[in-house]
Amino acid sequence: MRRALLAALMLAALAPLRPAQAAWPERPVTLIIPFGPGSSPDLSGRLLAERLAAAWGQPVVVQNVPGASATIGVDRVAKAAPDGYTLGYTGDGAMVVRVSMDPPTPYDPRRDLTPITLVFRTRNLLAVHPSVPATTLAELIALAKARPGQLAYGHAGIGFSTHLTGEMLKQAAGIDLTAVQYPNEGQMFADAVQGRLPVVIGGAAVIRRAQAGELRGLAASSRDRIPTMPAVPTIAESGFPGFESVAWFGLIAPARIPAEVVDRVHRDAVAALAAPPVAGRLDDLGLVAVGTTPAEFAALIPREIARMQGVLEPLGLRAR
Repeated sequence: MRRALLAALMLAALAPLRPAQAAWPERPVTLIIPFGPGSSPDLSGRLLAERLAAAWGQPVVVQNVPGASATIGVDRVAKAAPDGYTLGYTGDGAMVVRVSMDPPTPYDPRRDLTPITLVFRTRNLLAVHPSVPATTLAELIALAKARPGQLAYGHAGIGFSTHLTGEMLKQAAGIDLTAVQYPNEGQMFADAVQGRLPVVIGGAAVIRRAQAGELRGLAASSRDRIPTMPAVPTIAESGFPGFESVAWFGLIAPARIPAEVVDRVHRDAVAALAAPPVAGRLDDLGLVAVGTTPAEFAALIPREIARMQGVLEPLGLRAR
């Protein structure tokens, strides 16, 4: 008994000498953005990274890892060490749509990733070069029917909302547009502004060019109109009730990341979204700030995968 008591007292005396677990983060955090520099996800992701760095007192280093409809960058997040020092910022294209298509992604977001928070939803604008003789969506559809297969629209990747918007419109309107995928959004916008690409679908960059008069906005793919372009109707208002095609983007991490890190990242990200500088900038980019709990974001993904399989099948986009 005396030996046991002595041992317990010795352990108690030594306990304060054990090093305390370091508070996260104690070094720079990497944020992988699987899109090219200058894209809407890149701009908004960097904005968020700046606010998180200020909150954490550590640099948040952005790495652009584009390619394969964002799946290369997301796969890098999935395979990173689950220590909280590698996070990702990606959208439904890589988290939902590509998961529902062939070939399968090298990761399963329901198993290999930790959703942290949904950050924003997009508003996409369908626009044409001013030389295209169409001032409304109805006129563009009539032109496409008169020139089947001769009009091309550009998109940023198979499975992205910019691609699905075009394919859904083709099916709904019964028209034949040629889809052109661009690995670099900058080149797509340059081709659109210079008239080499008659139709383009996109977010902030397309909206800015339409506001500058370099492109003509015909319709928004979201449920509501774009606040900075209130005179432009939605596709739903232009003869296709119920039409909606938008994207969402959120913060993710590898699976098995410590719960306390998830809670910290979620809390600080949601606070950043509510800050006037961030909220105002998101509005300028044509984005709608969201901010969900990790549980809400995690529950959204399997629901969206199931829903998207139903969208892809009629479009013939090789749904699995």
